[in-house]
Amino acid sequence: MRGLDPRTKLFTILIISSLALLFKNVGWMMALSIVTLAIAVVMGTEIISFFRRLRHFLTLLAGILLVQILFIRTGEPVFTVNGFVLMTWDGLERGLSTGLRMVILLCSMSVMAGENSRHVIRGLEKMKIPYILCFMVSVALRFLPVFSAGFSDALVAMQLRGIELKKIPVGKRIRLYASLLLPVVADAVRKSQDMA
Repeated sequence: MRGLDPRTKLFTILIISSLALLFKNVGWMMALSIVTLAIAVVMGTEIISFFRRLRHFLTLLAGILLVQILFIRTGEPVFTVNGFVLMTWDGLERGLSTGLRMVILLCSMSVMAGENSRHVIRGLEKMKIPYILCFMVSVALRFLPVFSAGFSDALVAMQLRGIELKKIPVGKRIRLYASLLLPVVADAVRKSQDMA
């Protein structure tokens, strides 16, 4: 279904992301994430490349889960050490639902990532949306691939300088990624301005 109208894709993503914000129950979020993945595959997302991209976000998802588990203190205790509660049911549920929400958003982004920006602009113009808003949507759709390409180029440049990322400890690797983030974002914004 690669020839599907971009308006249909945008409307589907709008409904899915709205449901992801409305649902609080982990079971409903799990069901919605499975349905979203199925919809993404039907709409033309390559499942293997999606899971390859998702692999890069696993540390972020694990970090979000850990933060929710540690800082949400309400609910029944699940894991305690010497009377100190380390994990509660509410923290676990909120962490899982936040992680599933991120997976749903990544599925939604993968649906629009391969879409031609001209088709998106044309479809939105047919809906009588002002051209400036249509152009902003197309730039936002193109910003993520430009950003990911810039980030991967920066990582390759570091590896060409002899830095082996897999041998660096996790804490230093996170600081390294954080130091790359600002220049890569600035470069992506500059490229988006040039395109505009």
